[in-house]
Formats: sequence, structure tokens, C-alpha cells
Amino acid sequence: MRVHVTLRGTLVDRLPDGRGEVEVPDGSTVGHLSDELGLPGRHCVFVVNGQAVKADAVLRDGDRLQAFPPMAGG
Repeated sequence: MRVHVTLRGTLVDRLPDGRGEVEVPDGSTVGHLSDELGLPGRHCVFVVNGQAVKADAVLRDGDRLQAFPPMAGG
């Protein structure tokens, strides 16, 4: 299945132009895709189709995933 991925901030270098379609097996989770892309998954914020999700969320064909890097303030 195909998932549309957009990476934000310091993650953009993991895909050309920080975005693209990624092919993953049926039943894949956000965490699986994060691992495939080499993202620091435990520390990222993930949004699928406009909803914040955790790494164990199961992806569906055509989903739109955004990944945001960890942020700190001070």
C-alpha cells in the first residue's frame, strides 16, 4: 500500500524534498514506517490525515502522514 509522507523540520533530509509516496506492507504501523525511514520515532510527533497518532497506529492505503521532529524550548 502507498502512504503519502511529509517530513518537517530537521527530518526533511530523509526523503527528496521532504515528501513522497512510500510503499509499505498492508498492516504496517506508523512506527514501522518511521523505522523504515530512519526517523527518531520515539521522539517524533506523527499526524495521520490531520489527527495526532501514536506509533502503534495502523496505516491504510492512501493515508497522509506528517512527521515532526522533537522540539525543545527554553
